[in-house]
Amino acid sequence: MTAFAALVSPAGDGAVLVTATGELDMTSAPTLIESLRDAIRAYAPSRVDLDLTGVPFMDSTGIQVLVAAQTDVDGELRIIGTSPAVHRLLELTGLLETFGLTV
Repeated sequence: MTAFAALVSPAGDGAVLVTATGELDMTSAPTLIESLRDAIRAYAPSRVDLDLTGVPFMDSTGIQVLVAAQTDVDGELRIIGTSPAVHRLLELTGLLETFGLTV
């Protein structure tokens, strides 16, 4: 099991970048939720960019977090990178385009 972490950094265009690493499941989901909500409160971004390239595994709890977070930022949550496993899960659930990704 890979420990989960989420690093938040403001971007120059009014967006916030959240870079996640490690396995995203029911034990680590609260960390991502807290990081996303803290970023929204602290920066009031026009958009949140989420990099999941360093996430080798994500379960349905991770999907729930992403959908809830998109609501928190009025649909302006964009995933800018994924690992192959996360990309496949988003494809299977029909959420690629929802988060700005392509097949």
